Amino acid sequence: NGIGDEGAKAIGEALAVNGVLKHINLLRNNITVEGAAPLVELFRERRHMKSLCGLKPDQAQADLSSQCLDDADAMLIGADLEFNEVLTELDLCYNDIEDTGAEALASALRVNGVLKFLHIGANGIGDEGAAAIAEALRGNAVLTDLNLSGNGIGDEGAKAIGEALAVNGVLKHINLLRNNITVEGAAPLVELFRERRHMKSLCGLKPDQAQADLSSQCLDDADAMLIGADLEFNEVLTELDLCYNDIEDTGAEALASALRVNGVLKFLHIGANGIGDEGAAAIAEALRGNAVLTDLNLSGNGIGDEG
Repeated sequence: NGIGDEGAKAIGEALAVNGVLKHINLLRNNITVEGAAPLVELFRERRHMKSLCGLKPDQAQADLSSQCLDDADAMLIGADLEFNEVLTELDLCYNDIEDTGAEALASALRVNGVLKFLHIGANGIGDEGAAAIAEALRGNAVLTDLNLSGNGIGDEGAKAIGEALAVNGVLKHINLLRNNITVEGAAPLVELFRERRHMKSLCGLKPDQAQADLSSQCLDDADAMLIGADLEFNEVLTELDLCYNDIEDTGAEALASALRVNGVLKFLHIGANGIGDEGAAAIAEALRGNAVLTDLNLSGNGIGDEG
């Protein structure tokens, strides 16, 4: 609807005296962060209330992706999560949640004891939001799958996440692709991943996933480093498509390192990238010892006579 802060204020004043209403859904209105804050505080006090965003009492999964949700909405959702004891999977991808909303979700993660899967990819979360989530991960003992792909997280946010993952022993799958992380920012994450063997993925690969199409996603060298780290230990993936991205020599070298030890990947497509002679040489060296890869697409790159 078109409810703004004045309407939210009136609803809040009514809820302060109403002892019957348990579930109200105020998402996707025109309520601002300032308008949402009093509702959140009221919800924390009025414990007969169960939801500000329409979650059902027995709802274990919630798909709220692609709904134009913003920071105020994330605050309402976060308030629900602080007390929810049923929801195990929440998808908030492809919305307009930025750092303030991420901070609200992080506050919920500090106390929530049931949520296992949180997907907040393709939003507008930056380093501050990532740092808040990282701090929450230090004490969270239930979340196993976190999707942060396609946000605006840079090296500072990546550093905070890495420091949290160094002490978190539960999170197995995190997706950090398509952020603003540089090669320098990705390197410590890769080293950490190699050490923390309870972790299974830095790029969101599922445990039983045999094929992955990551073509045309604007992936760069840092992304290729994260993918390469996954491939070093992955024992399931047989086909990987990375065509039509922005992977250059450094990314190719990371993939080559993975090919030296990976024992299952049969099809690797990295055509239409920016790989030159150095990247080609690294892949060639890996091919000398690789005994499983049967199909390699290097078309449409910048490989010359030396490569």
